[in-house]
Amino acid sequence: MWSEVRLVIAAIALFVGGIPPIYLLLGSVPGIYGLLQPLLVLSWLVSGAASGYMAYRWNKGGQMLFGKKEQNDTYAFFVSVVSGINLGLTGLLGNNIGMSISHNKTIFLLVGLLYLASAGYLWKRWNSNNHHIF
Repeated sequence: MWSEVRLVIAAIALFVGGIPPIYLLLGSVPGIYGLLQPLLVLSWLVSGAASGYMAYRWNKGGQMLFGKKEQNDTYAFFVSVVSGINLGLTGLLGNNIGMSISHNKTIFLLVGLLYLASAGYLWKRWNSNNHHIF
């Protein structure tokens, strides 16, 4: 669930130019930045840990998702895992490697759409497999 929600939030961030949506919602509240930044870093670290764990479970489980080895499942899963590991590294290094590659708004839009498509696909497959991924 964490990774699903993270994909949607990351897509929103990309749609607004790479700004964490929490800053848009609460950034103008006086003194809130000092509270938001550590919570944001913590959420990035959790995202990285969750994605690393999911990659471990996928590999340990014979590289199967939803009880099968289907190419589209693997593609959507890797979008989720790679974006989560990128955020985990962002929390550790203080620099978002993915966003350092390009600042192009069209690329942000396309990647955001890819995140939403992957989240929707994984959600559908998860629901059709009795809420089990591995």
